[in-house]
Amino acid sequence: MEIIQMNGKLLREKLDTGQYKKVLLYFHHGLGDAIDFYYNVLPVVKRYYPDVDFYFDTHMGQEEFFGNIPSCELFDYDIAMPLVFPCAEWDSWSDETKAEKCLRIEFGIEGEKQGDNYNIPHYQSPLIGVHFLSTSSKSIIYPESDAKKLWNAILDRGFIPIDTHFVHPKASVSRHAYSFENRNVDDIEPRVKTLFGLLGALSGFAGVSSGNFWSALGILKPKHILYIDNEFPAKKLTHLPVHHMKGYDEVVVKEWLDDIEDVDDGCSLFPNGNKQLETTQKQ
Repeated sequence: MEIIQMNGKLLREKLDTGQYKKVLLYFHHGLGDAIDFYYNVLPVVKRYYPDVDFYFDTHMGQEEFFGNIPSCELFDYDIAMPLVFPCAEWDSWSDETKAEKCLRIEFGIEGEKQGDNYNIPHYQSPLIGVHFLSTSSKSIIYPESDAKKLWNAILDRGFIPIDTHFVHPKASVSRHAYSFENRNVDDIEPRVKTLFGLLGALSGFAGVSSGNFWSALGILKPKHILYIDNEFPAKKLTHLPVHHMKGYDEVVVKEWLDDIEDVDDGCSLFPNGNKQLETTQKQ
């Protein structure tokens, strides 16, 4: 595999020969630069060389979106190019964007204007709401020891738990989030629209009998809801197929989280450097 350092003229000369069909682009920069390059530079390069397969090698977890290049395949390319992606932000004498500067300097392509056609898919929200407290009855409150187990189970699955309990100044029983909960809305004004908006941003919800639970029933899929039984069992509240448990039940929690994870969000990973470029070009 031939490796070329930053030299647009040299790269153009090589690609113009038609001998290079599989090109690996090393791009070990931040996420912002990776998105900028992927949507503003690669489509142009692909348009200039439609018969060349460009592969995009990123790092620091960016591979989850852009696609992974297995280390065993790093030499399975005709040519590789480590990209500098030179800064243009401080070029006060020019209106050239960073992507346009990269095209000119690193690929030898001039006169192209940045397309700004971004097409990042909508991924499942990592947020899962919980509601352990009640302002009406102490018997409904979920014990802190069990609540912590549920919180940690959500974390262990890679989701982000957030307590959806709003503190009501005029409530008959004023409650605040448990000490272990480092994400909550304790300091946010309690408004119905705010609650509905928060629940609409979640992938799932677990809670006791409360306004938050009933709101979740109207916003989320039943199988994404875990009802925490107390003196009011789930069957006394709804016929919808919500998950439910009393105390803490590992099996029920696993089934609930499995249902949340089993979501087709239309975001299957594309072949590295190809499918998403074609989608962007059609816009």
